[in-house]
Amino acid sequence: MRRIAIRRFVLIALIVGGAAYSIAVPRVDFEIFGVEVKRGGDTPLGLTLGLDLEGGSHLVYEARPADEDSLPSEDQMEGILKIIEKRVNSFGVAEPNIQRMGGDRVLVQLPGIGMSEGVIETQTDVSVETLSTMLRDMGRDFGNIEEIEPRRFKAELPDFKSGDLSELALRLQSAFPEAIVRLRLEEELEEGVLQGAFSELGFDSAEIVKESEYSYTVYLENLEALLSETNSGKGVESDEELIRELLNDSLGGLNFLELKRTSLTVTGGIEEAKKLIGQTAQLEIKERICLNDTQNILENCDDLQFHVDNDIGLSGDDLARAYAGTHPTLGIPVVNLEFTSDGTKIFAKHTSDIAGTRNRTAFFLDKDLIVAPIAQQAITTGRAFIQGPDFTPERVRVMAIQLESGILPVPLALIQEQQVDATLGSDSLGKSVVAGLIGMALVLLFMACYYRLPGILACLALVCYAVIVLGILKMWPVTLSLGGLAAFVLSIGMAVDANILIFERMKEELRSGRTLAAAVETGFNRAWPAIRDSNVATFITCAILFWFGNRLGTGLVTGFALTLFIGVAISMFSALTITRSFLRMIAATPVGKFAWLYSPIGQSAGEGASGRNERGRS
Repeated sequence: MRRIAIRRFVLIALIVGGAAYSIAVPRVDFEIFGVEVKRGGDTPLGLTLGLDLEGGSHLVYEARPADEDSLPSEDQMEGILKIIEKRVNSFGVAEPNIQRMGGDRVLVQLPGIGMSEGVIETQTDVSVETLSTMLRDMGRDFGNIEEIEPRRFKAELPDFKSGDLSELALRLQSAFPEAIVRLRLEEELEEGVLQGAFSELGFDSAEIVKESEYSYTVYLENLEALLSETNSGKGVESDEELIRELLNDSLGGLNFLELKRTSLTVTGGIEEAKKLIGQTAQLEIKERICLNDTQNILENCDDLQFHVDNDIGLSGDDLARAYAGTHPTLGIPVVNLEFTSDGTKIFAKHTSDIAGTRNRTAFFLDKDLIVAPIAQQAITTGRAFIQGPDFTPERVRVMAIQLESGILPVPLALIQEQQVDATLGSDSLGKSVVAGLIGMALVLLFMACYYRLPGILACLALVCYAVIVLGILKMWPVTLSLGGLAAFVLSIGMAVDANILIFERMKEELRSGRTLAAAVETGFNRAWPAIRDSNVATFITCAILFWFGNRLGTGLVTGFALTLFIGVAISMFSALTITRSFLRMIAATPVGKFAWLYSPIGQSAGEGASGRNERGRS
């Protein structure tokens, strides 16, 4: 028995210790059995909070069929809801609320998805203070800015709209005009020839570093000085093409050129979520027939006049799976594709036709060309990947989600957007926590004063209970809303109720003359049916609430039901295992002989036994 008791205490200590560690550490990141577990964040105790506590985004979409005079069908609306739910869940939003409003509208609530974020990359060393000052001088508040690695900064983008991206990028390039040009030539140049070519373009101070026999890296202090005169108002790709053409005139034999300038990329927030939800993500794969003359460097297969794109009957419908990954040798972000059996046959025939030729495989996403690579050999496994010059880990993840979830049956238009401020949620959370602490303190005080030593042990068990429940809510993770907080407080009351039932039974047994050890066992055994029946009834209620919440698309109801279910289940463990183990331990010590510590009202155990002995003698 003693070994069993020791094992039980070790088990309790491990459970409570693990739960305490999980809530004490803001972020938990580990791998178990090959599964990576990442939990926590900047919220209190690292818990996952709902829209009413953490804030987030409230979006309303309207389905707009091709025939503007008709409403979308029931099947189309059901398809829209399923696709949006799949995309949002894959995006990693905890406990979103997605439901239909009327005949043609969809409500999407995204907790924690609020202000957009972007990554600013410069081509020269810049401090956070300098960057912040220059952004303020531009008349644009970029919010909090932090350096994530040398020359790369993460910035908050308040009030950002997708149409602002081009303007902000151009203004950043004007503020930070430094650029890097990487190029590779067909043959090695004599010393000074490349420097002279850049001097003719107006870059007298260009710093040139020879990387290999034919490859060079050129550092330019002010690219705007050239572009403002010859290429004003054009984008990055046009600037790169301009430099390529100018260098071709003076050098010739230019195999590769890449221009890197100050850039701004949106990596998260509501703009990324809106793009994920509303875009159709229609993938098309075509065969690009190149018509350019390879001897003429001015003719490029990518130009419209030098290629023809032929349909090969391959689209997103032929995809079995799409997922984000990295290139096996280059390490750059890519979107991996796995085709169905029919798609594999079509893709194999296509790649065998173009293998070893100049013709290419053109990947289009929503009519926009992503990449058009050549095929060195036929690909018969049905697996391929898409890479692009501006692909980031965030972008390939969103693309993979869109491609795998399928095409929206009807285009969506965003008709309402509202940011839910987290200030009200933080205030509600703070008041709820204070109210919960006060209530729990009063309950603990009552238990300790009325039930004496068992009450004190119950208080310790309730503290263990609260730690375990919070640990489960964090590690699951369960989204905690105001309704969830109410369920947590309610489950504390039910945990106390179980202890009260047990202690009252114990008092009856002590008054009847039983020893403390016997009273503990009998009291728990007699209280168990009442505890079991009441908690089973609560579990059934939780299941009904959860079912209704899922059917009605109400995350608050499902969150309340799930939190209450967890709390009641742990309350049973707390009362029947933790409290019982504590009482058994006390009963085995000299403290167990003091009956007045366990029976505060009526006759004590000693008085009851003495009275019976006197009556027996008379």
